[in-house]
Amino acid sequence: MHTICYVSSARPNITQKELTHLFNFTENKNTSMNITGILLFESGKFLQVLEGEESLLKNLFEKIETDSRHNNIFVILNKKSKRKIFANYASRFSIVKSKEELQSIESYLDLIEDAPNVKYIKGILEPFLL
Repeated sequence: MHTICYVSSARPNITQKELTHLFNFTENKNTSMNITGILLFESGKFLQVLEGEESLLKNLFEKIETDSRHNNIFVILNKKSKRKIFANYASRFSIVKSKEELQSIESYLDLIEDAPNVKYIKGILEPFLL
């Protein structure tokens, strides 16, 4: 099991249509590959947590790094993990589109606070909760 978490800056002229396509593609593709986690976008910033088999995540992240829809990628976590944090959240990869969904994730994380990496991810979510 492996976890990659990163933040990045959206391209300044990214459109809502591009974001909608990205969200739909990401949710479907990651779910089909048994990758759990979240993707959110707020104030021109992306935050993504990916959990899954290490080689799958590394291949996926190589593609993410070359995606022209964002830049200034900063990796927060890229390490082995004992278990998936988001395995039981919505039973699929999740796209966070509202403050309510973000608060739901925060509540979910509060319930599993003993899991490795959860404190880092909660800390990263704080600016998005404002």
